[in-house]
Amino acid sequence: MMLTSVTLPDGTAAVVHTATLGWGEDLIEKRGLPALYRIVLDELNEAATCTAVREHDGGVLVESLHGGPGVLAYALALCTAPECRAAAESYEKEIGGPHPGMDFERTWASKQPVGDHDDQEMLQEYLSAEIQDVNLHWLQQTDPDAARIFRPGCFTDGLLDLAHPVPSHAAFDLGRALQQYAAAKRDEGRMDRYGALFAGTADYQWDAFLPAGATTEAAR
Repeated sequence: MMLTSVTLPDGTAAVVHTATLGWGEDLIEKRGLPALYRIVLDELNEAATCTAVREHDGGVLVESLHGGPGVLAYALALCTAPECRAAAESYEKEIGGPHPGMDFERTWASKQPVGDHDDQEMLQEYLSAEIQDVNLHWLQQTDPDAARIFRPGCFTDGLLDLAHPVPSHAAFDLGRALQQYAAAKRDEGRMDRYGALFAGTADYQWDAFLPAGATTEAAR
């Protein structure tokens, strides 16, 4: 885990905690995206002692890895704990300034809404939708039902269409597609694949969707 000091839009001194992990196509198909997100979030929470990390963790994803198919998962969290600010300031004093490899994290922090609950919820919903579209992309490579039922990019399209409806998207009903996919996976005994659509989002419950016959520890 790494951290960098930042100044939030309202002038608050804060810290960004970050953990990253990248998997290529073969490993994603073998272990699944939920395992990738679980490892990244666990790393973030285990390496930091402040409770703010546990309360505000979230994911930002880039769908490429070393120029090939893969996913680079970021777990990022904002924190204002005094001990974390002191640690970041001490580290940056040692290296002569902000970490040069953490511009992405500082830019991310500068865009976080402060004090407006509605804006925070909107941002979280959009980040979750982006994550779900990445999850869907990989599910569609291995699951014919996912390829048949969903349209690529439908989660972010669904949010954007609320503000700016696109006529070509009108025929696609995301809610109905989710119901159809859940029913197909229930019949197949693979509700873990349905759950994988939501892996990495703030609302995902790791133990809610397991492969048939699996236990919690075996599924991690």
